[in-house]
Amino acid sequence: MSGYRALSLRTRQVLGRIWLLDVAACGYTIAWPLLHGHLLSLSLATLVLIAFTTVADLFPVTFDPGYEITVSNVFLIAAIVIYRKDPGTATLIALVSTLAWQLISRRPWYKVLTNVALPTTAVVAGSIVLTVAGSQDILHVVISTALMLVVYFIADTVPLTLLLASLDGRPFRVAYVSNYAGIVVELVGIEFFGLIFFLVWDKSPWLSLLFVVPTVILRQAYFQVERLRNDSVRALAAISDVIENRDELTHHHTQSVSSYARRVAERLRLSPDEIWQVTVAGQLHDLGKIAVRDDILFKPAGLSEEEMAIMRKHCGVGFDILRQFSNLEPVARLVRAHHERYDGAGYPDGLAGAQLPIGAAIVAVADAFDAMRSDRPYRKAMPIERALEVLKQGLGTQWHPVVGATFIQLLLEDAAAHRQNEGTIVDFPNVAA
Repeated sequence: MSGYRALSLRTRQVLGRIWLLDVAACGYTIAWPLLHGHLLSLSLATLVLIAFTTVADLFPVTFDPGYEITVSNVFLIAAIVIYRKDPGTATLIALVSTLAWQLISRRPWYKVLTNVALPTTAVVAGSIVLTVAGSQDILHVVISTALMLVVYFIADTVPLTLLLASLDGRPFRVAYVSNYAGIVVELVGIEFFGLIFFLVWDKSPWLSLLFVVPTVILRQAYFQVERLRNDSVRALAAISDVIENRDELTHHHTQSVSSYARRVAERLRLSPDEIWQVTVAGQLHDLGKIAVRDDILFKPAGLSEEEMAIMRKHCGVGFDILRQFSNLEPVARLVRAHHERYDGAGYPDGLAGAQLPIGAAIVAVADAFDAMRSDRPYRKAMPIERALEVLKQGLGTQWHPVVGATFIQLLLEDAAAHRQNEGTIVDFPNVAA
């Protein structure tokens, strides 16, 4: 089962609230001009703004872990200020432009409703603030504009985060920080670019056509920054996948470790950069196995001391590969230390206690659990109860006690949620911000 019916009850409830807000926003769009004695009309200037916004929406920049931003907010912010005395028109621009690109992209109906609702309600919220705050003098203009930008940012990000949190089963705060802390500068920059667009438009709407060029440059700048950040990771992950895919028994191991590691890092409230580093380290932790011979890597029995010494070199090999990339140096350190133990009996450096990076401790416990739960040439996968018992017994010795306890708690919560929602499948990917 897929589509809307496959969504959890919590997600449907969040969607329902988002849609109700959109109905209220559309009502506002209709009521405002009627209350002020005129009807909405589509002028050439309005059509130009709709065209700009639609085209901008069609070329989003995707940021890991899967959220998108577009420069369409440049034109929506500008529309709020341009039509501050006729906010219904600004709302209409958001509604029509978003609906247009959703239909062009052929999204399912519930995604269309949601992706139309999000920018529409944000524009309405910003318009209301600008109208209420007023513009009697320069001080009111500055204050009302600043408040509008803050409210727009909140209305643009909070509902989407509530939706994503319901899909991922993550706490709202964790999802919000994880999704937006890494791109807050970009989002704020887009809002201020919208104000600059308004100033140009205020002088001459036709002159604003020249603004298309810097807007395209802005979008490309964000795209290039994100590509530089992630291209090396994707290339190395592809190599890691090749290594993993040589053995059907360990297929998807790195993705599982990466997912577990990210969730533990979020639960421990690490910084966004640390969460990214832990997530990538989980994905690339076995990269160094490229230097391990197949007869050792896939040996259907326990390894000899000599073979184990060769196997242990993969931590250092992975470190040596990753540290060649300046943006992956912190990840390299985590990969090198992912077989260290809390009691100092691990390898390759015998780190212990506070010497052990928290990110490496996270990857270590995630790696160990997924390995225990997977078939190996020399043993069958452990039952989850047995794997949990091994983790509990190793707290404070093999594994960092706080990290290990947090990981166990997540697993228990997953088990409880699975029993409660057995058979529910979540499928709502690629919701655009």
